[in-house]
Amino acid sequence: MFVISSVRKAFSKRAFAGGVAALTLLSQPSWSEDLLTLWSVAETTDGKFLSAKYNYEANKEAIKQSRSQLLPNLSYEYEYKNTDQDIISSDNEVFDRGASDYATTTNGFKITQSVFDYSRWKRYSQSKVSVDKAEVEFGLARQELMLRLAENYFLVLERGDQLLTVQAEKTAMNRHLKLAEGKLKSGLGKRVDVEDARARSLNAVAKEFELESRLADSQYALREVVGVIPQQLLVLRTDVPLEKPQPDSSAEWITMANERSLEIQSMMLELDVAQQEIKVLKGGHYPTFELVVNALNTDTDGSVYGGGSEIETADVAVRMNLPLYSGGLTSSQVRQASQKRYSVLETLNDKRRMVERETQDAYNRIHTAIVQIGALEQSVKAQERLLQARESGYRTGRNSLLNVLDAQNDLSQVRQALTKARYDYVLNTLKLKFAVGDLQPDDLALVNSWLQVPAAEPAAL
Repeated sequence: MFVISSVRKAFSKRAFAGGVAALTLLSQPSWSEDLLTLWSVAETTDGKFLSAKYNYEANKEAIKQSRSQLLPNLSYEYEYKNTDQDIISSDNEVFDRGASDYATTTNGFKITQSVFDYSRWKRYSQSKVSVDKAEVEFGLARQELMLRLAENYFLVLERGDQLLTVQAEKTAMNRHLKLAEGKLKSGLGKRVDVEDARARSLNAVAKEFELESRLADSQYALREVVGVIPQQLLVLRTDVPLEKPQPDSSAEWITMANERSLEIQSMMLELDVAQQEIKVLKGGHYPTFELVVNALNTDTDGSVYGGGSEIETADVAVRMNLPLYSGGLTSSQVRQASQKRYSVLETLNDKRRMVERETQDAYNRIHTAIVQIGALEQSVKAQERLLQARESGYRTGRNSLLNVLDAQNDLSQVRQALTKARYDYVLNTLKLKFAVGDLQPDDLALVNSWLQVPAAEPAAL
């Protein structure tokens, strides 16, 4: 299995490093936290990931439990019994009447060894598949954690950037409002310009409150993963290298996804488990054989018929059990397991289609983001020049304030679109790797290299 060997390495040397990182995160709130630092913390704090980890550890016991049914079962038996006897009648002329009160002690060992039990052997085979499935699911949980951490991290950055853009828009709208009010007082302006500027300013305030709320929500979403709300995060550089996926073919990525997606691998193993369950239940029709060895010592103090005795007994037996009729239970269980297998098969087919769609979508979004970033960067420059021209025209009377406000609003929207396109590129780069089951900490390290310490002050609109 592609992922199993790497999953087994995931437990080693993580707890101590993650604990140190968590303490650093809590004790140094003024530092700018990067993606890798938060990753080392998330491995020790994220509830979903830790739940998957403990579930994996629990499922590993399945092999030992099923194997125990194939190994000898040794037990020690001990019994102390007190008997009170009173002869009521007897054909024995010597002991035709009498009473006795005596103790009997019995102890010994019993060994039971399954010789042939089809269901037990199939259950053992099934347990191996179940453990493989648990390992794949743990590997999937680890990659889901990486993707979830990145999504929450960059969502905080994106909404923070959008908030700065809107705040700059609000500042610019307030400046235009004051300019319009000044012109109105001097008799050179129009009241409609003042009302329009005031409406744009209030709209910017409303957008600011909305983005502040959404930013707070994204910060708490990040807190779900790392346990705390980082005070400051490293931000995305504006000069991130924009590269197309390699290989640059959606068909090849879809093929890789079908072969290596952990979600598909998990469902394929689930299908194997369901198939094994059918074989286990069919074993209810087959005979079983077991070897039983008893070694007992019976010590009797006495009886109404004479003195005590001590007897040692050794029995060796081979038992066969041939099921003949169980009221239709076994056949019903087999039919039920067969229907469950069909259900898993349909889920697997649906999962394949979903993974293919997500792979295609991530691939397309990377290409779209690359084109959008280039176009929007040029659009921002053009809108900045247009705004400057219209502001100059308004001061000289060639343009109305409405033209200026429209240009200001357009510039804000273009900048927000550019921000979103940049984060879309980063996240879909990771989503594409996740879709093919190959998202690794090295991918987080690459994205982490695109981060930098935030500037002291945001650029004004």
